[in-house]
Amino acid sequence: MKKLKLVMAAALAVGTLSACSSNNAGGNAVPSPSQGTEPSPTESAAKANVDDGSETMNISLMLPQYAEIGPANDSELVKQLNEKLNIKLDLQWIPGASYNDKISVLAASNSLPDAYRITAQDYMQWRDKGVFLDVKPLLDGYPNLTAHLPEEAWQELNDNDHYYGLPYYSIPHLFSLSIRQDWLDKLELEMPTTVDEFYEVAKAFVNDDPDGNNKKDTTGFSIIVNDSGKFENAEYLQGAFGLGNEWTLKDGKLVAMQAQTEELKAFIGFLRKAHEEGVLDPNFLVMKPADARNKLWNGQVGIQRVNANEVLRLDEPNVKKNAPEAKLVQLHPPAGPTGIRALQTDGMGQNKVVINAKSDEKKQQRILKLLDYMLSDEGYDLIKHGVEGVDYKQNADGKYEKIPDTKFAGNLLSINFFRRADKGIQLHKYSDQEYAAKVTQWLDNNDLYDWPNHGLGLAVETEAHKKVNFATLNTKWMSTMVKVITGEAPLEDIDKAVSDWLGGGGEQLTTEVNAIYSERQ
Repeated sequence: MKKLKLVMAAALAVGTLSACSSNNAGGNAVPSPSQGTEPSPTESAAKANVDDGSETMNISLMLPQYAEIGPANDSELVKQLNEKLNIKLDLQWIPGASYNDKISVLAASNSLPDAYRITAQDYMQWRDKGVFLDVKPLLDGYPNLTAHLPEEAWQELNDNDHYYGLPYYSIPHLFSLSIRQDWLDKLELEMPTTVDEFYEVAKAFVNDDPDGNNKKDTTGFSIIVNDSGKFENAEYLQGAFGLGNEWTLKDGKLVAMQAQTEELKAFIGFLRKAHEEGVLDPNFLVMKPADARNKLWNGQVGIQRVNANEVLRLDEPNVKKNAPEAKLVQLHPPAGPTGIRALQTDGMGQNKVVINAKSDEKKQQRILKLLDYMLSDEGYDLIKHGVEGVDYKQNADGKYEKIPDTKFAGNLLSINFFRRADKGIQLHKYSDQEYAAKVTQWLDNNDLYDWPNHGLGLAVETEAHKKVNFATLNTKWMSTMVKVITGEAPLEDIDKAVSDWLGGGGEQLTTEVNAIYSERQ
């Protein structure tokens, strides 16, 4: 981040990343001269800056690449996009692990691409520096962009008047809870629906030998304490006990989760009891997401958070390798004392696709036309499923089939770059329809248990966030939570931890976040 800041600051200093304000950013609607009069110089200049599509344009797009290989510039998919938009696309696929570093290098050499994907952190660093085109004044001319991306996603990390990036849509309710149905059946237990029932089931999974190997080698449930001083794998319990998803709304005011004293005591008290009675995984302090998943696969735990897009094709098959009779099913989150049921809920538009403000005005319009086409019915079918006859084929029975061993993964533009608000982003017309229906059901069920973050993205805009190291402050706060969970400190120490967090910068943060929140209502 520091590296990116320095090189982009240098680029700005020599004017290579100059701002392109909404007044001269271009658009599709141009005032017409009055009938019978000559156009004014202003009207003529406006017309001259309108892209009519007749000029073939070179457009560079940069996007991350992971395991699969995305379409090359000479692929059939890119050829179809080129022909449709009268462009010559230069897709720059960068290994995901070095993607942010690549942005730094390109900024230093004054060669940032015309459009590229960017993380939330980097977006906020440069949002107001004139680096990215403000697209909000132009959106009326590109109806697919607003029709297929929700307003909430556009608003994330933006103020009321500007959208300096297009949302790279993320599924807000991607993660589910899973449970071993075969363990429930063996122990003659019902599916838990409340936190008390959940606790009793988890306790039975520890003590009553659910795997039948005559060993006490199974765990009730796991949580994770991450390096930023936050809980993971415990969202369903945090929400059940009334804690906010970072920020909750009480009497019209935002309250940080770290300052919800009474709710914290209920949640931490639940974990303390679970730790004392051996229901909580004793290794939770050193647990990483991969460790939690491995415990599920190895049959050491019967309740685990899973990715709804992966549970049926990865988790269940791996569980069955060790226990062929295993049956992994969806567990709806247990209701807390006041009836709240919640699942991990993430932002829909935290990462962005940005357009270089330095690019030619007509090119900016053509890029928006390209992005708009990508979300149209025809364009989205192309970038999500690929090219018929190249990536998939339709059989005589009308069903679609993926063509094996294709050179490029035709669906990676939608997965790695830009897409609709499509929670079935990894489901394709050639997917097994029974499998697709099951995944869709998991995702639909997740949508029932939204856990809203009422202050999403606001903290990074505050002065408090700039001058206080909240990772350190949150880690200090978490150290007290951990001590209470493990019995090293009394429950009452939570009061002091909350007070210290507020005094260390949390109170200033809360005041500033509330000011921004009120301004944008």
